[in-house]
Amino acid sequence: MNSEQFTEVLQLLQQILANQENHSASKIFLYLVPNLGIIFGTTLLFFLFLWQHRQKMALIQSGQYKPWSFDLRTYSFFLGLLLTFTGFALSLVFILVMGISMAMLGGLIPFAIGLGLLTYYKLS
Repeated sequence: MNSEQFTEVLQLLQQILANQENHSASKIFLYLVPNLGIIFGTTLLFFLFLWQHRQKMALIQSGQYKPWSFDLRTYSFFLGLLLTFTGFALSLVFILVMGISMAMLGGLIPFAIGLGLLTYYKLS
């Protein structure tokens, strides 16, 4: 970049800064949107959990509630298989694309968790 181009870019930047106004309303709007989303999302989750609780209490009072059973051993087996093979595939792709680097953790972490779940399945 020669000196003429540099001065031209510098003048353009100065014009942009001179024409830029302080839009405090837009800044307030940008700060309010995420906060309102968090507030409305939290309120929605609160009433969803409250409705589930009241529904469960009504089922218990009427004698229609049937607790569901959860087989942790089977769940850990299938989730372990899924995470192990997904982690293995991700690790292989990251090694082929980027070589040995920190990106391998994106595949090694699910691989290790999957092996841990499969070990739990085997030992329990």
